[in-house]
Amino acid sequence: MKITAITPQKKRSGRYNVFIDGSFSFGIDGVDLLYYKLKEGEELSPERYDAIMEQLVFIKARETALKYIDFKARTKKEVVQKLRGEYSDEIIGRVTELLEKYKIIDDKNYARLFVRDCLNLKGWGRRRILAELAARGIDADTAAPFFEGTDEVMRQKAQKLLEKRIKAPLSDAKEYKKHMDFLLRRGFDIETAKNALEQYKNEQ
Repeated sequence: MKITAITPQKKRSGRYNVFIDGSFSFGIDGVDLLYYKLKEGEELSPERYDAIMEQLVFIKARETALKYIDFKARTKKEVVQKLRGEYSDEIIGRVTELLEKYKIIDDKNYARLFVRDCLNLKGWGRRRILAELAARGIDADTAAPFFEGTDEVMRQKAQKLLEKRIKAPLSDAKEYKKHMDFLLRRGFDIETAKNALEQYKNEQ
């Protein structure tokens, strides 16, 4: 294995990217670069490369991930995205495997808490919540169990949103459609939106 290039990182001063045999291998602090005496054109034995990976790169990647998670809960996809570009896929895989083993990354629990908070605190509908989870790498099947028994809660949330919003009678078709579109944008499905609107009309 040969170090073919060592280049400064564009976004992080004092950090460098090390390329081995023409491919990106790992990022390293300038002080560690000097400590390990890494130079372009240098041949690395498999043993020395493995030692650097274990002692330096893996530990750095793990610390980066832990700091990222410590700020707030993250999904596996978010952690991978945070590490990608600075660490190899092999290092990222080792870090995420370790964090999943000890439930520091737990997509199922993340989905459970996300559904609860978005429903109760943000007043989002199922479609909006699922879309937000998908963007974070959690599929609908993983989230599905946490929507069980929430249909009535969602209808009540939709109706409360209407109570704060409606200023004119819903007998007007244009007004009705405006509020229907509002609920759909909030992520409520058509049936829930209709039920909320009909319930509001009946109570008026």
